[in-house]
Amino acid sequence: MVRPTDKKGRKPSILLVDDEASVLYTLEAVLKPEGYQVARASSAEEAYVLFQAESFDLVITDLTMPGDSGMTLLEKLLVMRPGILVIMITAYGSEAVAVEAMKRGAYDYMPKPFSNDELRLTVRRALEKVSLRVENQQLRQQLRQREGLSALIGASECMQNIYDLIERVGPNDVTVLITGESGTGKELVANAIHSHSERRTSPFIRVNCAALPENLIESELFGYERGAFTGAVNRRLGKFEIADSGTIFLDEIGEMSMATQTKILRILQEREFERVGGNHTIQVDTRVITATNRDLVKGIADGSFREDLYYRLNVINIHLPPLRERLGDIPSLVDSFARKYADKLGRKYEGFSDSFMGRLMQYSWPGNVRELQNLIEKVIILEDENVFQNDSIRFSMRSKLENEKFIEDGMMAMRYKEAKDLLLKTFERKYFEGLLEKAAGNMSEAARIAGMHRKNLYLKLKELGIE
Repeated sequence: MVRPTDKKGRKPSILLVDDEASVLYTLEAVLKPEGYQVARASSAEEAYVLFQAESFDLVITDLTMPGDSGMTLLEKLLVMRPGILVIMITAYGSEAVAVEAMKRGAYDYMPKPFSNDELRLTVRRALEKVSLRVENQQLRQQLRQREGLSALIGASECMQNIYDLIERVGPNDVTVLITGESGTGKELVANAIHSHSERRTSPFIRVNCAALPENLIESELFGYERGAFTGAVNRRLGKFEIADSGTIFLDEIGEMSMATQTKILRILQEREFERVGGNHTIQVDTRVITATNRDLVKGIADGSFREDLYYRLNVINIHLPPLRERLGDIPSLVDSFARKYADKLGRKYEGFSDSFMGRLMQYSWPGNVRELQNLIEKVIILEDENVFQNDSIRFSMRSKLENEKFIEDGMMAMRYKEAKDLLLKTFERKYFEGLLEKAAGNMSEAARIAGMHRKNLYLKLKELGIE
């Protein structure tokens, strides 16, 4: 197994996978003079290890190999990194299999025998697609950074849908109701909507309705006149007035009293209000975005929330899923939080172990993204640099039975490939940990029981982070 060189020069990198050394030599001899960085793996198992350690632009693999086939390799690589381009090398007369590979996500195939020019052309076309994709992603990322989406992290399908909805709703001056459990990032979404609107240069004002006592919330929202009550020695502007021409974000709107709800409804309908203690009508042009972790429909049924206000607020609804329903976003969230706190404290961050990440993926996260962020901050503050390479982090986990039930229930809310990958990793860890225990740590005996080559067993244990 030959490791690729460093990618600082940004030369395209290609991973070659074939069990025949002569084929690997020929492919490398053709591609290296073209300026590509080339890494070689003689089996799918070696390819998995390299693929996790390095960032490749393209994979060229033989279809038929001992151990995992090229088809299995293709499926696993697409789970590890959706969108990776794979070119399949097939034997003469196996076009049907090659077409099946393309249906499963392969970029292209080359039937043997193929010419050097054909190889160069196929690779060049594939890398042009990679380059175009990267350019589009960079432009999209730059746009999101300018317009508020950079604070939102996650590449799962549900988060992509939310990004698209924010981009579509932002420029349209409508009220938006953001729903979801506490800690899912509702304020970040509200801020992103404001950043996508024509009001982006005007104030974005946040009000936590649950944090304000009933006797103060109206003064906070609408302001008050001098002498309106004891202690009101000067006129004070309310949040709606400050947010004029901008956006006001009313968090935890479900905690608001019926009396205050009535005044909010008037602002939405008439765009006007009076300060507390005053009789002068004030006109405002403020966009209203609200959020709640409560079921407002139940609130209507039990009489704690106005039905007419609900329909005024819920013109557009954006629902944020809990973290347990987008487990695939955990690695990118963890990396972002760890880099943030490591930079803040001047610490060196090199990533977490596979074992630790696996534990994060199996936790239910009742506090959602906020709980995950707090955990990573605590790890960075309390542990030394070695914590990034070991499993010294200990936090409250569910019991084994509860955890298994969570995995089973949680998978029903995940995409098929994500659920399959999570279940496979969970099974592999349990199997190989039990295998080593049964073999009393003897690698040769463990390999014999598993029916695996000792080298392949070692690579699998390394991949799973099992010492």
